[in-house]
Amino acid sequence: MDWSAIITALLAAMASIVGSYLTSEKRRRDEATEDAVKEQKQNDRLESIERKLDIHNGYAEKLGSMEKSMGGLDKSVALMQKDIEYLKKGSNV
Repeated sequence: MDWSAIITALLAAMASIVGSYLTSEKRRRDEATEDAVKEQKQNDRLESIERKLDIHNGYAEKLGSMEKSMGGLDKSVALMQKDIEYLKKGSNV
């Protein structure tokens, strides 16, 4: 029995296993880093969208309040038109 061949084979097998483990671990770390970068980009984009949505909602609220304040204008214009018609009739007499 040749012990040196057995020991060499065992050392080669152990080196192969350790090498595979280290390669796998490095790949896992690289993927984790890539995932973290992607997640950060998504979070940044989401925050940007939320900021734009908040701005948009602010304009919607402003338009709603403008609509309320302008609600009485229709009535005022109708009354002014009646006044103008009345004045026109009064000046023709």
